[in-house]
Amino acid sequence: MIALRSALFLVCQLLLTPPFVSLMFLSKPFSARGPRYFSGAWCRLMLRLGTLLCGVRFEVEGWENLPQEPCVILAKHQSAWETMFFPAFVPPHCIVLKREILSIPFFGWGMAQLDPIAIDRDQPREAFMQVQTQGLERLKAGLHVVIFPEGTRVPFGYKARYAPSGGLLAAAAGVPVVPLVHNAGQIWRKGLLDKHPGLIQVCLGPPIPSVGREGLAVSKEAEQWIEARLEQLSGQKAVYYVRKKKSAAARTRGQVLGLPAPAAAQGLRHYRLHIDQQEVVYQVARRARRRSIGLIVNHSGLTVALPPWVGLQEAEQAIRAQWPWVQRKLAHWQRVNALKAPAFQEGEALPWMGQTRLLRFDHPQGSLALEPPSPLEPLEVDPSRGPVPELVRNWYRARALEYLPERVAYFAQQLGRPTPPLFLTNARTRWGSCNSRGEIRLHWRLMKASPAEIDYVVAHEVAHLVHLDHSPAFWATVARIYPPFQAARKQLQANDAFYRQF
Repeated sequence: MIALRSALFLVCQLLLTPPFVSLMFLSKPFSARGPRYFSGAWCRLMLRLGTLLCGVRFEVEGWENLPQEPCVILAKHQSAWETMFFPAFVPPHCIVLKREILSIPFFGWGMAQLDPIAIDRDQPREAFMQVQTQGLERLKAGLHVVIFPEGTRVPFGYKARYAPSGGLLAAAAGVPVVPLVHNAGQIWRKGLLDKHPGLIQVCLGPPIPSVGREGLAVSKEAEQWIEARLEQLSGQKAVYYVRKKKSAAARTRGQVLGLPAPAAAQGLRHYRLHIDQQEVVYQVARRARRRSIGLIVNHSGLTVALPPWVGLQEAEQAIRAQWPWVQRKLAHWQRVNALKAPAFQEGEALPWMGQTRLLRFDHPQGSLALEPPSPLEPLEVDPSRGPVPELVRNWYRARALEYLPERVAYFAQQLGRPTPPLFLTNARTRWGSCNSRGEIRLHWRLMKASPAEIDYVVAHEVAHLVHLDHSPAFWATVARIYPPFQAARKQLQANDAFYRQF
């Protein structure tokens, strides 16, 4: 009976979703609120059908705890039910979700109209930066930001590791965090035909202030409230949820290949190799999705990324074949690691677009530091909103989101191409990248470089929209849209270590 009622709900959902998504698209040119209106209407209709067809009721406790002004909502993610609850009843908001959802026919297309923060979970550093930078934008635009801190769907009665990004975002923006817990996973279960009659309880906790506090402490307080309330709903202490490792197959293949036990069990171990009377220390990282050998040199040294079936002998051959390049990169990162990062003290000069800006604290009585004359406005942060280094980095990221899209649009126009999607990156070794989907990623630290250096990197990545390799045709395209690229390229190489100080 449960399966039959769930199947009837599914049929109604499949029939009703395309018309509502079409209305979202049709209304957008006439009203910015149109997509949200029809999205909320669809969600309320689905929840009503869930009650009528599947017997799934719900009640909400703590509506008074949700402020009208923007805030960060940290919520448990147990099922598809809560993804319909938020658009139906929560004031205008954006939700952090995995990018693959946007490719789902109709449902994903509709979600894309609601300004979500769509992250790539396979790129955790970039995803974290994206949540921080785009989250600040959404909050400034007056939207709530909904984050599932466990990062994935977790069954009812279980808990996973909480990511601190929600608390850090709230602390950087100076907005409160509202914890939210529910038991939807107990009733509206993962399977399409597994919706059980019952009452879903939604509980919103009291707002947790973030001004003047560490973001990690804010996240921890929200986690404690959520888990304590979940324990009351379930009647037992949550069990730690262990995700199925993607690299399990890789570890099995590693044991079959006879790799050393730590490499097979953990996928990471240090090895030593002698080349030209020089000892090279490297580590091996096995990647289930890799199809070729990759050499990565960054602040931690040399890492060889291997497909599961490749042995150590092939890794050593790859290092020997690319030894001159590896030497140059290792020497570069030795220089980077030797540079002293700024102390982030008031009055300190920080690099900005080939010049410097003075760091100034936003004290109520004004700056406490004597500032020499400077042609640029100071870089101003409020220390009461969090750690100064992170506030400074967020300031750079916000400026990058203002400046870089214009340059990408300009060079794309030179090629007669539409402006591609742009994301900020925090990559250790690359200033930018362009993938086969036409998505460009640029490093926020580029804002320390001169405009000429920035334009070279942007033109380089935009040229990859035409040529994904570094063939002569690619470099000819770079030269066509940015003729002085060679001088800018040399300048960027010379300043690379300086720009990566923090």
